[in-house]
Amino acid sequence: MKKKHASALLSATVLLGVVAAGCSKAENTTSPSASVAPSTGAAQSAKPVDADKKYKVSFYNTVGYRLTTPMPAKEQDPIRQMIEKDNNMDLDMIMGGENWKDKLNLLISSNQIPDIVSFPDRASAIKYYDQGLLADLDDLLKEFPELPKAFDPSRLEPMKYKGHTIGLPASEAVGGVNGWWINNTWLKKLNLSVPTNPQELLNVMKAFTFNDPDGNGKNDTYGYVAMLPKDGSLGYSTSGAQGFQQIFWMYGVQPNFVDVKDGKVVVYNTDPKTKEALTFIKEMIDAKVVDPDWVTIDDGLKRDNKMYQGKVGIMIEDWRRLEPAETKKMQDAGGSVPDWKQIAPPKGPYGDQILDMKPFQQSLIGLSKEALKDPGKAKRAMQFIQYLYTNKDAYPFLAYGIKDKSFTVTNGTPKLIDRSTYNEKEIEWRYNYAFVRKATDGVYFDFQKPDITNANQKINTSYLKDNNVNPRVFDDPADPISQDRLKYANEMMLKFVTGKEPLANWDTFVKTLQDKFKLNDAIANYTKQLQSDGVIK
Repeated sequence: MKKKHASALLSATVLLGVVAAGCSKAENTTSPSASVAPSTGAAQSAKPVDADKKYKVSFYNTVGYRLTTPMPAKEQDPIRQMIEKDNNMDLDMIMGGENWKDKLNLLISSNQIPDIVSFPDRASAIKYYDQGLLADLDDLLKEFPELPKAFDPSRLEPMKYKGHTIGLPASEAVGGVNGWWINNTWLKKLNLSVPTNPQELLNVMKAFTFNDPDGNGKNDTYGYVAMLPKDGSLGYSTSGAQGFQQIFWMYGVQPNFVDVKDGKVVVYNTDPKTKEALTFIKEMIDAKVVDPDWVTIDDGLKRDNKMYQGKVGIMIEDWRRLEPAETKKMQDAGGSVPDWKQIAPPKGPYGDQILDMKPFQQSLIGLSKEALKDPGKAKRAMQFIQYLYTNKDAYPFLAYGIKDKSFTVTNGTPKLIDRSTYNEKEIEWRYNYAFVRKATDGVYFDFQKPDITNANQKINTSYLKDNNVNPRVFDDPADPISQDRLKYANEMMLKFVTGKEPLANWDTFVKTLQDKFKLNDAIANYTKQLQSDGVIK
């Protein structure tokens, strides 16, 4: 049931657009100085045989973090100067941006195919590989054995397609960001224990709603808050953790989620456990322990505000909620800072204790087949990629920016400089190099209370589910009812929990998905995809 948009076909007919090249000038630039980005000495990386020959290498960047920010000219870009000196190359970095497919197609149709291409998602990379753009890297990687060692094996595995390595992990997704938070101040006041199962969870929610936990004598608190993203899904969604999503995981299922059980592909929309989860959510809503605003909370900021206002006792939020900037918002909005703490997910009736899914490596970086026409350039491009992900001396400049401008180093330890002390807009372009940052890099994320925040992430990552199936599948673009099938499932589940459709009609819902909306045909399509990817036989 999960829907991914297929990438645009490579053709000469593309939408015209302007490619923002790496040599364009930003309105605000920073002059290089002796203290920023010195040569790191790339000799520690594998060098091609013709190391003395300088190559011009083009890099199509879709994984930078400020893709709409123009890159400065080389004389105002000390990071690029460092890269070019260390790798004996001229770097032409082309920014993808929102319309990256149109821009890439334009380059291809104009016979200006980049040497290095990155993709924000695996499905798009596969489409372009099948259309002949991306090269197999297996032979080249034999000459750069240190490069694969820079990545966790779980991130490398999705880089294979039809038995070939078509890329390397580009930007690491962060796992365990969102977790269960509970207002410990309210727990202590009402003499309650941390809930460990669904019934205890409901009991605590009821107490937080009806027993005046904030002591103001008003009936103005709620046990739980959730959200309804714009796509209408109660469960799995591109919007991330929402609240009800975690309730489903207590039962070991997730709406619109494709998985493999006993060697067969399943969609959890028809699993009986999904009906049980819907029943529990309806019980929560009927008991009036869920903040009724959940039907209008359609983005993370609106959900955040509920925590700041201090009128909810349990919610799903991210690991930073006790960082100073966040606690100040609590103080300003709610008048106090409750003793919030993260807890382990309650264990469901079947023993499931799942918070969310493990990160699946989506973005990748690879070489075009065009680059392989010049073996020397291909090796230099691979040297550059290895440099990005393995050169420890270069890493601080790539991840943190400009020394003594955006970060300092004391006794070998880097630290970000307070952004309020300089005009970050002047060097915002530097984030387009920062995609190399590691997912566990607390310096990059600038934790002010790293002990607390890192401990929160440690809790969360202990309860992540393997995620090697769902991200690999997508509906057949030729399937005329795939969107209708998804819409029907979302609408019916919403009706079930709000009582607009009785759960007694569950079997009818399942039959309609299978008969009218051809769910089994979709499952057959997912099965072929997973067989092609080598996930199942």
